[in-house]
Amino acid sequence: MNQSKQIVERYIQSWNETDPLRRRVLIEELYTEHAVYTDPMIEAKGWEAIDATITAVQGMFPGHVFRLDGVVDAHHDMARFRWHLGTQDASEPLVIGFDVAALEGDRIRQVFGFLDKVPQAA
Repeated sequence: MNQSKQIVERYIQSWNETDPLRRRVLIEELYTEHAVYTDPMIEAKGWEAIDATITAVQGMFPGHVFRLDGVVDAHHDMARFRWHLGTQDASEPLVIGFDVAALEGDRIRQVFGFLDKVPQAA
């Protein structure tokens, strides 16, 4: 369980890393080369696509950070966890999500993302 929590913490860190070079190193260390990230709005396959997805999300929500919400529940090669996206001083997160990560050793091979709360279009 401790290893799963560490992997998830690094996963959150990769979504918060704004320096392109440091983020790419995190991605290559954290994900298998052909990892897949899927949520209701995108399917990203491989390091390049995952990096581009993170870059796009950071561009859509400048100044916002991801935070782990609660515990990481894990068994076998699976981990599930909730996260929040918001500004440092916000009383309520802007986005709330729930992810399930399929692990391969100490790396992520696939993420299934679910969005529980998203901003309403103006």
